[in-house]
Amino acid sequence: MSSKLMLLISTATVLLCLSAAAVGLAVEIPETSSFLRTELAITGVSPSSLWHGSGAAAGLVLDQIGGEGSQQPDEFGGGLEAEKPEEDDSESVDLGVKVKAGLFSAILPGAGQYYNGDKKKAYIMGGVEVAIWTAYFVFDTQGSNRMDSAEEYAGIYAGTSGDHANSYWQNVGRHMDSDEYNDARMREARALQETPSGLVYGDDTWQWVNDTRRSDYSTMRVDANSAYDRRDFMILFAVVNRAISVVDAVIGAGNKPGTIQTEVLGMNLEVEMLPSWSNPGAQCVVSRRF
Repeated sequence: MSSKLMLLISTATVLLCLSAAAVGLAVEIPETSSFLRTELAITGVSPSSLWHGSGAAAGLVLDQIGGEGSQQPDEFGGGLEAEKPEEDDSESVDLGVKVKAGLFSAILPGAGQYYNGDKKKAYIMGGVEVAIWTAYFVFDTQGSNRMDSAEEYAGIYAGTSGDHANSYWQNVGRHMDSDEYNDARMREARALQETPSGLVYGDDTWQWVNDTRRSDYSTMRVDANSAYDRRDFMILFAVVNRAISVVDAVIGAGNKPGTIQTEVLGMNLEVEMLPSWSNPGAQCVVSRRF
């Protein structure tokens, strides 16, 4: 009896050891979860009974591989599907802010900078715009006054009268009198075998008292035309100032000042401006999201 009892005790001990080993194996499953993944990928079914446990150990194993009953996404298709990241519309909002700032500066230089909160630049560019148009009207008035003075001068020393086209006043400065002008027109017509046109008669005739007066008249017209040229040059300055204001407003707007982001042909285009007096430049980054 004693030997049988000892045999039963030994058998029970072995069974207890095997049970303990089985429990230990279930707990250590996360370290060997690659075997479960392989089994699940090949068979397409839940793990075999060898890997099933109860309680926390089973849940831990299933969570590691994403099998049935797990709460984790599974790359093999089991369990919950991975949540898709929400699309970030910050870039589209940022682009909208840049477009709005650029439109403001296109309407009035400095308005886009004011919209961006950069009031110092806004006042500078707005002041430059005011100065440009002030100079424009000053030069325009100066040219008109000089031209009027030249015509009055011709009325005194050449006997002209009335209002005439600019071509008439040009001819007054080129010829000593209207007869000389008419002769030149007729010679030109004969050379071209055409009927003479543009001849001057009656109250439109003129006669300079001397060549010095005619020369002074021509100088006055040159000064007037120089003022008109400076007036027209102000328009170019206005265009340049507006362009600079628009570009600066677009660059300075949004969450990333100094950067312009857009999408071209399915690719993200990012242009970063590097404004610097000593080493200006820019860099462009093209990327695509997969």
